[in-house]
Amino acid sequence: MRCDMGAFKDKRVRQALALAIDREIIVKGLFRGCAQVGNDSPFAPVFPSSDLTVPQRRIDIAKAKQLMSEAGVANGFDITLTTEKYMEIPDLAIVVQNAAKAIGIRIQLKVEAQDLYYGSGTFGKSDWLDSPLGITDYGHRGVPNVFLNAPLTSGGTWNAAHFRNPEYDKLVAQFVAALDVASQKKLSGQIQRLLLDLKRRSSSLPYFYDQLIVTRANVSGVRFNAISQMWFDRATVLAV
Repeated sequence: MRCDMGAFKDKRVRQALALAIDREIIVKGLFRGCAQVGNDSPFAPVFPSSDLTVPQRRIDIAKAKQLMSEAGVANGFDITLTTEKYMEIPDLAIVVQNAAKAIGIRIQLKVEAQDLYYGSGTFGKSDWLDSPLGITDYGHRGVPNVFLNAPLTSGGTWNAAHFRNPEYDKLVAQFVAALDVASQKKLSGQIQRLLLDLKRRSSSLPYFYDQLIVTRANVSGVRFNAISQMWFDRATVLAV
C-alpha cells in the first residue's frame, strides 16, 4: 500500500485493510494448510531470530470499519490492485478483493505477465514499484536481512510501499549488526511491534508457504530448504 499518495496515505486506511484479511483462511484455502500464518513482518517462524511471543494479528472487521470511518472514507473508495501472473498470487488477489468489500474498498484487479509487472525494476518504470496497491511474492532467504532492508527501509530498492520510518531503519541496522541470536530476537520483537503499530502499517505479509519436495516411497533422509539446496549425506534407499 503506497504510504505517500492516495487513500493509503492515511495510516488508518492501511490498518483497516490489514485487519480485513483472514490469514488462517488463506493458509487453509490456498495451501491446504501447507503454509505458516504471517504476522505482517518478514520474520517467518522458520527464522531462529523471530520473536514468536509478539501477538498475532487477526481479522477484525468491526475495528477496520471504525478506522475507515475515522479516516473519512466510511463509504469506501475505488482502487486498482496490480499484481503478477505467478503461482497462487492471482488467487490471493481475489481473496484480498473479496475481503476488502467488507469494509467498502472496491478493488479492480490488474493481473499482468511478470515482464509487464516488474518492468525495468526501477521507480517510475515499474508497476511493481509504482502502483498504489500491489501484491508481490518473495522467495526464501537463509536470514531475513534482505526482506527487512530492500522492501521496507527508507532507501530500499524494493520499497514499493514508499515506506519511510527512521526508527525502523535504525532498528534494522542494529539487527543486521547483532552478533548473536538472543540480541537479534530482542530486536526482531521491537521491529515486529513497530510494523504492527497503527502509525507504521505499510504492508501485509499474510503467510509463508511451506517448501515441499517429492521423493520415491523407498527414499528417506533427504534434507532440503526453501532456496533449493539439498543434502543427501543422510539419504537412504530401501531395496524394492
